[in-house]
Amino acid sequence: MEKKGILSINKFINKLTTINRERLEDESWNFNEEQRKAIKHGTGPLWITAGPGSGKTEVLVSRVLKLILVDGVHPESILITTFTEKAAQSLEERIVDRFSAFNVDDSELDVNDIYVGTLHSICDEVMNDFRYPAYVDRELLDEFGQELFMYNNSDLVDLIHTRSDIDPEEWETIESGNEIDNMWSFFESLYRGKYPPNRWESTYIASTILNRASQYRVDTGKMKASDNLYEKIIAEGLEKYRKTLRENSRCDFARVLEDFIEFLDHNTGKKFLKGNAGENGLEYVLVDEYQDTNPLQEELYFKMCEQMRKPNITIVGDDDQSLYRFRGGTVECLINFPERAKKRFEESVEKIQLKENYRSIEDIVSWFNRYIIEFPAMDEEGARAEGKEPMKANVTETGDPTGVRAILEENHHQTGEIVAELVKLMKETGYIEDYSQIALLFNTTKESQNINAGPYVRQLRARGISVHNPRNKIYLEREEISFLLGTIIRCIDPKRVYKLKGNLKDSISNWYDGFDDISQEYEAERLREFVEIKQDKILSLDKGEKLDVSILELVYQIMSFEPFSRWIETSEYPDRADRLAKFTSLLENFSRVSGQRLLKKSSWLDSVSKKFLDDFYWGFCGYMHENDLDDPEDLHDQIPEGSVQIMTVHQAKGLEFPVVFVDNLDWEPKEESSTYWIEDLFRDYSNINPVGSNHDRAVRDLTRQFYVAFSRAEKDLILIGKEEDPSFHSLGYDSEGKELDIDFFDDCRRISDPSKFIKEKQGVICDYSNIKLRNRYSITGDVLSYRLCKKQYGFFNEIGFIPSYEALWSYGRLVHDTLDRAHRHYQGDIEGVEGGEIPSDKDIENYFNDVISAMRAQNIYQLGGEAAERALENIKRFNRREGEDLYPKVKDTEHRLQATKDNFIMKGVVDVLIDGDSVEIWDYKASKRPEDDASRYSDYDAQIKTYAELYRKKNGEYPDRGVICFLGEEDSENSKYIIDIDPEDVSGFIDKFESTVEEIESEREERQWLKINPDEAPPEDICGSCSLRWGCEAREDKYNLL
Repeated sequence: MEKKGILSINKFINKLTTINRERLEDESWNFNEEQRKAIKHGTGPLWITAGPGSGKTEVLVSRVLKLILVDGVHPESILITTFTEKAAQSLEERIVDRFSAFNVDDSELDVNDIYVGTLHSICDEVMNDFRYPAYVDRELLDEFGQELFMYNNSDLVDLIHTRSDIDPEEWETIESGNEIDNMWSFFESLYRGKYPPNRWESTYIASTILNRASQYRVDTGKMKASDNLYEKIIAEGLEKYRKTLRENSRCDFARVLEDFIEFLDHNTGKKFLKGNAGENGLEYVLVDEYQDTNPLQEELYFKMCEQMRKPNITIVGDDDQSLYRFRGGTVECLINFPERAKKRFEESVEKIQLKENYRSIEDIVSWFNRYIIEFPAMDEEGARAEGKEPMKANVTETGDPTGVRAILEENHHQTGEIVAELVKLMKETGYIEDYSQIALLFNTTKESQNINAGPYVRQLRARGISVHNPRNKIYLEREEISFLLGTIIRCIDPKRVYKLKGNLKDSISNWYDGFDDISQEYEAERLREFVEIKQDKILSLDKGEKLDVSILELVYQIMSFEPFSRWIETSEYPDRADRLAKFTSLLENFSRVSGQRLLKKSSWLDSVSKKFLDDFYWGFCGYMHENDLDDPEDLHDQIPEGSVQIMTVHQAKGLEFPVVFVDNLDWEPKEESSTYWIEDLFRDYSNINPVGSNHDRAVRDLTRQFYVAFSRAEKDLILIGKEEDPSFHSLGYDSEGKELDIDFFDDCRRISDPSKFIKEKQGVICDYSNIKLRNRYSITGDVLSYRLCKKQYGFFNEIGFIPSYEALWSYGRLVHDTLDRAHRHYQGDIEGVEGGEIPSDKDIENYFNDVISAMRAQNIYQLGGEAAERALENIKRFNRREGEDLYPKVKDTEHRLQATKDNFIMKGVVDVLIDGDSVEIWDYKASKRPEDDASRYSDYDAQIKTYAELYRKKNGEYPDRGVICFLGEEDSENSKYIIDIDPEDVSGFIDKFESTVEEIESEREERQWLKINPDEAPPEDICGSCSLRWGCEAREDKYNLL
C-alpha cells in the first residue's frame, strides 16, 4: 500500500516558501526551478551537481521534509551523511527548525530519529545499536589513536622501519628477510624528508598506504599474486593489520566501513535495512559532499541501496570543488555516478544541476566561471561532470560592481601592511561590522617568517587586530605545552639519564632546560618545590617500586600550581586552557594504546622505568615532534567573533565570507605528490581509474583548489602576494585561450591605497550574523554534574580536560556491557543462542570475562580482583532475581531520547519496558542504594522525570513510572527506587533543567564555574577521587602537595 503524508506537494512547497520568507525577512524569496525539481523528486537515484552558493543544504533539508510530510516516510527510515561533524549538526538543526515551523501535530513524527552524521560515525552508531556481534566492544580510533596503535602494533611499520627486528616466519610473502633490506626505498614518494625513515615516519607511510588500500577497495588476493614483492607485502600487511585490530578490540575510520559492509549481510544488518518488530527499515539515503567520496564509501552506499525496497539514493556534490584526493577522495565517483548507479541498480538516474549562485556578486561569479571553464585541463574528457552549465549570479548588487581586485607588492611584508591597513579601515569605517566577516586563505596557515600567513598575521596583530588561526601547526611550540613537557620530564627523569638521539633529543633537552627559565619568569616557586619533592621521591624508591600516581594524575598535580592554574582558571587565557586540555586528551590516548599509565622506579636507572620512558619519549613525545599538531577548535564556534579568520582553502570549504583574501598565487601543481603514486600503485588491484597522467591530475586538483578559494567570497575577492607571484595556474585563461596575467588588474582592480578603496565602497558591505550551533545537554552528564560540582563540570565538560580516575568508570562499563549481553541472550541476538531463556550463572561469567578481555585489550581495565568479583556477583544476583520478570518486558535498551529547545538540545538514554499497557523507563546504578540522602534522591527524581519528558516528546505520552535499579543492593525489596510519573510534576523539573542550562551558558564566557568555595564542595567521596583535588580551593589544604 502506497504511503501518504499529511500534506500535498503543492501545499508543502507553498508552506515552506512562507516559512523561509519569514525566516529571511524577504517577501520575494522563492525556490528556483532546479531546486523545486530536486525537492519534488520521487523514488530512485537522484544526482544533484550543486555549484558554490547554490543552496544545496536548503535543498537537502527541504527534500527530507518532503519525504516525511508529503510521502509519509518515517524519520528513522532516512539516513543522511555529510563530511564533518559540524556540518552534520548544522544540517540536523536546520531540519528540526524547519519541521517545527510546520507545527505538525503528530507524535509519531520525531525528526530526531533521522540518522544524520559523518558516514563513519553513523556506521559506528548503527552497528552498536543493532549489536552486530563482530563489532561488539570495538573501540573506534580517531586519526591520532590509529597512528599510536600502528606505531605499537603494525607489522608493516616494522618492515618499513629498517631498525626493527623481522621474523620471516611471521610472513607468507617473505622468505629470508634479506630481500627487504631496502624496502624503505620503495616508499620514497611518501617520505616527508627523513632517510631512512624513523619509526614515526614509517608509521605515517604504513597508515597512509593501508588506509588508501581499504578506501580503494584493493583486492588483497590479487595483489598478493603480484610479481612485485613489495606489492605482495602491502597486501599481506593490510590483512595482518585488520587481524591485529580485531584482536585488540579496535577499529579505525576505514575499517569501520569495511565492517559495516559485512554487517549489511548479517541478520542484524537485515533488521536495520528491513525493520523489525514494528520498527521501520531504511528507505532513503542522502549523501552530501559526494565529490570527495571514495570507492569504499561508494560500495557501502550502493550495497545499502540495493538491499532496500528501492534504490532511493540522492547524492549532492560538485566535482569542481573536490579537494580531498590526498585522503582517498575520488572525484570520479561523482562524475561517473549516473553510469555506475544505472548499471548497479538497473534504474535510470535523474540528473539536476543547481546553478544559481546566491552568494557572490556578478563580477566574482564571472571570475570563477571563467577560471574553471576556460582552463584547458578542465576541458578534457572525464575532468568534469558532463553537461555542466556556468553558474549564474542571483545576488542583488548595490554600489560598486567590481568584486575582484589584487594587492601585489614587491614582497609579502609590504603586501601584508596594505592588507592589514585595509582590514583596519574596513572595520573603522563600518564597511564590516565584525572582523570575522573577513577571511585570509592560504595553502598552509603556518606563520612563517617571509611566506604563508606569517607576514599578514604579524601586520594584523601589530594594529591590534585579533586573528583566529588554530591550524598554524605550532601547538608544540606553545609556551604552556613545552613548559608542561619540561615539568613532566623533570619529575620522571630527574637526571636525564635516558639516552636519546637526533632532533627529538634536542627538543627534549630544550623542554627540560626551559623549565628553569619559565618557572623563574613566572615566579613559580611552589611548582619548583613540588618538582624537587617528586625528584627526591623517584630517587628514594626501591627498584621496581610504584609511585603513588599515574602519568595523567602527575599532570593534574603539576597543573594545580602557578602558572598553570592561572592559565586554566581565569578568563584571560582561554586558548592556553584549551591547549592544556588537548594535552590531557593526547596523553590519555597514548596511555590507552600503549598501556603505559602507572609509574614505577626503574630497576637500573634513576628515573621511572625504562619501558615507560621508551614509550613516553619515542611514542608520545615523538608523535608530537614528528607531526605538526593544530590547536583545538570549538565545534560550536569555529568562526569566533572579533577575529579575522586565517584559514586553509580546505578549512574554508563550505563557508562564505563578505571579504576574502587569497594568497599563494605562485602555487604550482605537485605532480610528484605521493597521492598520485599511490593511485598508480593500486590501479591494477582496485576499480579506481583516475583520468590523466600525474601532471594532469595535479593541475586539475590545483585548479579545483583555487576555484574553491575564489568562490568563498560574497562581495570582495582580493588576490594578494608578490608582484611576481600570479601565474596561469592561479589566474587561468581568457575566453580566447590566452593565459591571464596581472595586466588584468588595472587601476580600478589594483589596491595600493586602502583609503581610496574605502572611499569607492560606500556603506555597509552586508548585515553581520553569527549563527552558532546549539549545545547539547543531558540531565546526568551536564545538569546534575554541574549542580554536583561546577569546577569539575567546567574542566571536563566545557574545556575538555580528560579526568584521570578510571576505576569507577571501568566498573560501570563492566556491569553495563555484561548486562547488555544478558538482555541480548534472552532476545536470541547472540550467536548460537535461540532466545527466550534466562542466562545461567555460567553464561553470565562467560559474558563478564568477554567484556574484561575487550577492556584489557583496550588498556582500560582498571579494577582489582576484589572489585571484579563483587561486580560479577552483583550481576549474577540481578540476573537470577530480576531476569525472568524483567527481560521479557524490555522493549528497547539504550533508547535514545532527544528534544530541541530554542537555544539548546536535551538528550538522554534509557531502557524502556512494556508490561501490558504500562510503560516504564529504567536506569541502572552499579552501586548499593544510598542511605537516606535527600539531595541524591532529588537527583534521581530529576533524572527520571527529565527522561519522562523526553520520552513524551518522542512518543506522544508519558511513561507510567520510572525505576532506578541498584545492582549492588543485596536486599531485593530495597534494590529498586520507583518513581511515579505525574505530568504536572514534570514541568517543574524541566524548568529547573532549563534554568541550570541558562546558568551554565551565562558563566561560559568568563569561565566562572572554575572558582568554587567550601560551601559549594561536593561530598567528600567525590572529592577524594577527583583529578582536581590538589588545587581545589573548596577543600582548602586537605590535598596539599607541599
